[in-house]
Amino acid sequence: MANYMRGPVLHLPLREKYRTSQFLNWRKKYRSHIEIIGLVLESVKDNNATSFSIMKDTSINFVQLQKYLGSLIEIGFIETYVQDGRTSYKASEKGMAFLRQYQILFGMLK
Repeated sequence: MANYMRGPVLHLPLREKYRTSQFLNWRKKYRSHIEIIGLVLESVKDNNATSFSIMKDTSINFVQLQKYLGSLIEIGFIETYVQDGRTSYKASEKGMAFLRQYQILFGMLK
């Protein structure tokens, strides 16, 4: 038993012993739908964003992105532009108003 408990982390499996996720932002693992909507709107607020750039900024996969984009377009938070066969997205005024309110609320909760 003494060899087993030699150091503080020797008894852990290798994946736990050398895990680096503790250094990452803990909020990325468990996010609410509202948080993801805020991240998507933040990603498309300044310029015409593509699907790939939104996925990269928000750390969601393509299936999740399609679900959120469909909902956000339907309620009028995001506008779609097609140019040269490429679809890009931009936050509408309604989406920007929601994002401002979200940022105020999130700031109060921090």
